[in-house]
Amino acid sequence: MRTNVERAPDTRPDRPSRGASAMWGAPFLLGLLTAIAGVVLLGATFFTSMVTVFFVGMMLVIGGVLEIAAAVRSRGEGRGTFWSFMLGGVLTTVVGILTVMYPAAGLASLTLLIAGYFFASGLFHVITSVMDRYFQWGWDLAYGLISLVLGISVMARWPSSSVWLVGTLVGLAVFFRGISMMSGSLMLRRGLHHVEA
Repeated sequence: MRTNVERAPDTRPDRPSRGASAMWGAPFLLGLLTAIAGVVLLGATFFTSMVTVFFVGMMLVIGGVLEIAAAVRSRGEGRGTFWSFMLGGVLTTVVGILTVMYPAAGLASLTLLIAGYFFASGLFHVITSVMDRYFQWGWDLAYGLISLVLGISVMARWPSSSVWLVGTLVGLAVFFRGISMMSGSLMLRRGLHHVEA
């Protein structure tokens, strides 16, 4: 004897498809790993600083060699073009090689350059925000003052500040990049959920 049993309609929300989960899940996982890498880099600031200086030195060497190659290729275009490319390429290559060979001096130079940037940028933001008084100028003023103080404190503790500054900045950049990727993937998940609904 056969009985017909009617099943109650399924009121549970639909689970997202595998493709939709992969669209936001992979960037979220990558962002999580990037944020963890940023925390690890912040825990080893001196190592991070040295690796960063070595990377910068190698990029300078590669850029200089490419500039020398561009100079050789542009020989027929005029002596001015040739010599500007050649001298720039040789100088960039030499600076890159010295940075790789003497990473401590390269790190100290890079730290001084960053401190000068903080100071100049902070001074510019303080002056423009106070003089122009544009919309929400107070935030720009606060940014300028913080940047000024950071630049002055790094210069005052130089060269010992070289040990931690570059590594800390790289670690923070990697950490916040991971946080940004995670928040972006969660926004994507929310948008996909609304589309499927």
